[in-house]
Amino acid sequence: QKNDENGNCSGEGIEFPTTNLYELESRVLTDHWSIPYKREESLGKCLIASTYLARLGLSDSDENCKRFMDRCMPEAFKKLLTSSAVHKCGTEIHEGIYNMLMLLVDLVAERVKQDPIPVGLLGVLTMAFNPDNEYHFKNRMKVCQRNWAEVFGEGNMHAVSPISTFQKEPHGWLVDLVNR
Repeated sequence: QKNDENGNCSGEGIEFPTTNLYELESRVLTDHWSIPYKREESLGKCLIASTYLARLGLSDSDENCKRFMDRCMPEAFKKLLTSSAVHKCGTEIHEGIYNMLMLLVDLVAERVKQDPIPVGLLGVLTMAFNPDNEYHFKNRMKVCQRNWAEVFGEGNMHAVSPISTFQKEPHGWLVDLVNR
């Protein structure tokens, strides 16, 4: 099965991108880690493939997908969100992590539609929603990338930035994540 340039799977069957999983494991499960943060790289491809398999109800029965969701992906996000190294990263990397977080939300949204409840995935989502982790602390001054009132209607958003003049930290990227 071939993936297009966006990492999306096409056609009837789907094969989890095992080569990308192996590469990701070699880069994540090590002390000197380096996690790819672009949609067309290994983490993005594995997240997109997992979401597609979850939509079909197959994410738990595909061994490599399960291995990714149970072991590699939680560790990747733990490092991207909670490591102090995040403070040294440039804007491009932070935007890439933002995009990976959006793909994570998409995956969880698809996977929670089936039993059993994906406790491990929900744990990763909890970490992603924690406003006190290193990533969200570093990006607390960012504003929302999207007008959520246009999506949900005024007053119907799941999250909004604080409007208080005392609160100078909009946490816009976290608001985007919750609304996604």
